[in-house]
Amino acid sequence: MNTLESWGELLRVKKEVSPRFELPALCKKLETGKALVFEKVSGYSLSVAAGFDNSRSRIARVLGTAESGLLERYLEAIRLPWPPQEVRDGPVKEVKIARDIDLLRELPVVTHYEKDGGPFITAGVVIAEDPAQGIRNLSYHRLQVLDKDEIGIFLQPRHLWKLYTDKEKIGKPLEVAIAIGLDTALRLAAATSGISVPLGFDEYSLAGALRQKPVEIVRGETVEVMVPARAEIVIEGVILPHVRKSEGPLVNFSGTYGEAAFSPVIKVKAITLRKDAVYQDLLPFSPEHHLLLALGYEPAVLQIARVRAPGAAAVHITPAGCGRFHAVISLKKEQEGEGKEVIQAVFGNTRDLKLVIVVDEDINPYDLKEVEWAVATRFQADRNLVVLPPSPGSPLDPSARDGMTSRMGIDATKPLGKTDAYGKAGIPGSEKINIEDYLRGRPSSEKT
Repeated sequence: MNTLESWGELLRVKKEVSPRFELPALCKKLETGKALVFEKVSGYSLSVAAGFDNSRSRIARVLGTAESGLLERYLEAIRLPWPPQEVRDGPVKEVKIARDIDLLRELPVVTHYEKDGGPFITAGVVIAEDPAQGIRNLSYHRLQVLDKDEIGIFLQPRHLWKLYTDKEKIGKPLEVAIAIGLDTALRLAAATSGISVPLGFDEYSLAGALRQKPVEIVRGETVEVMVPARAEIVIEGVILPHVRKSEGPLVNFSGTYGEAAFSPVIKVKAITLRKDAVYQDLLPFSPEHHLLLALGYEPAVLQIARVRAPGAAAVHITPAGCGRFHAVISLKKEQEGEGKEVIQAVFGNTRDLKLVIVVDEDINPYDLKEVEWAVATRFQADRNLVVLPPSPGSPLDPSARDGMTSRMGIDATKPLGKTDAYGKAGIPGSEKINIEDYLRGRPSSEKT
């Protein structure tokens, strides 16, 4: 917060707002602007932060790199993780609540959209461990406050689901912690998915490498789980075995609703927090939501592409594709057909993507105007289109039928050696021109 405020990237909302609809409505209105801090939330002494990671350039700046270097920073962090540093205490332990727990009395949990099932913790990172196997996992999940000390947790068959069901098979609960109010690196690490982070890869180590500083972790008060020592808030509890309750719905990253589900339940045992804690919220179906999904997915897609084509340079999971469904891949093509090969390789090794566009290295994959120009001038459907029949896709794709989705790839790369026919027109000296010199009549510093 202090850093963003010093950059002029933080907006403080002074008027009191309700956590039910009013706060998220303001977030929606301002979703592409500055990070927000709501200083007065009705019924609570805690302020609420939102929108901190709603800009790719801001995320890069926070991590100390250029926007163009963000993907390589990610790949380097995956290759060379920085293990966390265990400490005895931390700011998140300043206040401890272990009796008469009432989540909605203590925390300004937000109700976001009109058909949501209730208030949801959306920026909470769930942490679980299996000490016997040396496994720790950080991940995001749908977390609905069901009762004073109960949270419904929606689990898909991924890493946390395995840790939970392994315990459930022997009738034991799984200890977990939910960390709220985290820095950008930790939030990104928890959202990273795909082949980059198999079960057993410690996301704390990924976060440490992303920010070039180890994450300080401290043991929980009531659970044997290591939590971020500098988090704002930590909720400790256990996922009960063989217990299911109705939770949901909640707006998905696609902007549509899934269905309510009978899901496992977290029984809360304690809350620890800073004396001046700030509650962090994430507005579903927002630029921040899409960037957290996309930035953690791009390294996995790039690694797949590079196996088939070493010249794959960058991947952009687009925001309008909901941060999950559409990708643009930049390729330095070395032989004909590589564009189609990359498309097929990516579709064969990912579940969520349903549109992939491959462009040449002279096209900026993050500039969708340039990407569309490449499609307009370098693509012919009868030669460069790849269409794959339905196969299992994202369960959150509203257009899928029975979980099956078809996929389309566009090879918008130019034929090798055809530089003149397919090149972009340029004007000599244009890159050196300073418009202000001409508008104000100043002598130009360089002749063009």
